[in-house]
Parts: sequence; C-alpha cells; structure tokens
Amino acid sequence: MHEGSVIFKGSLNWLTIIMKEDEDYSTIFNQIEEKIASSGRFFKGATLSVKYRGKKLSKEEERKIFELLRDKSGAKINSFEEDTEDPVKVQPEQQQPKLHSKIRMSNFYFKGLEEGITKFHRGTVRSGQLVSFDGNLVVIGDVNPGGEVCATGHVVVMGSLRGIVHAGANGNKEALVVALNLQPTQLRIADVITRPPDEKEMGGQFFPELAYIKGDTVYIERYLPAR
Repeated sequence: MHEGSVIFKGSLNWLTIIMKEDEDYSTIFNQIEEKIASSGRFFKGATLSVKYRGKKLSKEEERKIFELLRDKSGAKINSFEEDTEDPVKVQPEQQQPKLHSKIRMSNFYFKGLEEGITKFHRGTVRSGQLVSFDGNLVVIGDVNPGGEVCATGHVVVMGSLRGIVHAGANGNKEALVVALNLQPTQLRIADVITRPPDEKEMGGQFFPELAYIKGDTVYIERYLPAR
C-alpha cells in the first residue's frame, strides 16, 4: 500500500477524504479502512457529512465506501458524495507554506486545523488533568497550571494557556501552539522545549500569540490579524 494515497481532513461535523487520483480503487478502499481503525476516537459518537476529492468513483464504489464508513467508523454518516467545489489542489508530499501565516485570530479560525483530524475539548483543563489526541487539538476554554495538553498536530487554546503544552508530539516540527493568552509553565514542540517569560507587557492586556519552531528554536509571536 502506498503511503499518502488517502488523506483525511476533518473537524467537528465534517470530513473530507482526499484520494490520490491515479491510485487503484482497492488500495484507496483498504487505506480508508486502516485510517478509520486508527482514528476511532475522532469518529466515535460523531455525526458527519463526508465528501471526497481527487479520484473519480463510480456509484458502486461510492456505495461501498459509504457502507464502510457507516459500518466501521462508529459515527453516524449523513452523506458521502464528491466535493464538486474547486479546491486548491492538495499534494500530500508538497511542502506546506509558512504555518504562522495561516492564523486568522479575528474569528479564531485556524486554517492549519484543516491539515488533519481535529479534536475539540470543551471546558477547562484542570490541574492533574491530561488531554491528548493523535491529530490537532482545540481547547475551548483554559488550561490551568498543572493541566497538560498534548497532540501530534497543532494545539489551539481558545482561552488562557497556563499549564503544560506539547504540540507535534510525534516529532512534527511544523506544529504550532496558538492561544489567546499564552503563559504556559512549559511549552514543547516536537523535541524542543521552552518556557516563555513570566511577565506580560501591554498593561495586563492579553493578545493572541503563536509559537513555532525555526531551526532548533521555539519562537513566540504576538499575532495581529489583518484588517
């Protein structure tokens, strides 16, 4: 089986399956089945509308993949159909553009979350609590001191991040950490660890910030959304 023949891009209630155009159907089908098996926490109990791009499928092939999703994922699948919009062509092996340019904090939309499966955790992560996910992780709330969040992809905290955060836990140095108030006790991306300064400027005001790796150093920047 060829790696990269199938990519899942998902969020709270939708999933897009990107299929390599010149791959044979049996390989596509088998890789979808493997990805379903490895992403059980994302699918379990979810209600999803699913679209696909890339490879053209017959009605019979569509039906078989729909039944696979319905029977094996543990999610309620509302639909499975071709995405007929005109998306930007996705190349699994293509180098991604500079990730810090993908943040639009004015409405807290983070385009990087489209790059993989995303888990949404609602509520405060309290001291002694660990929230982890194999993919991107969004915390809709705060991460208190003593709390820990960990993801193989990006970590986004829609609140104050004062605990421990580890993005790119599988060694992914392209991962980002984004928070409305970034004051972690420890910040780690891949295998690079840092601790931001204790004191905040700006008279106690909080501004969205992002952390990313350049070389072997973690950089933290204030983000000012374009107007």
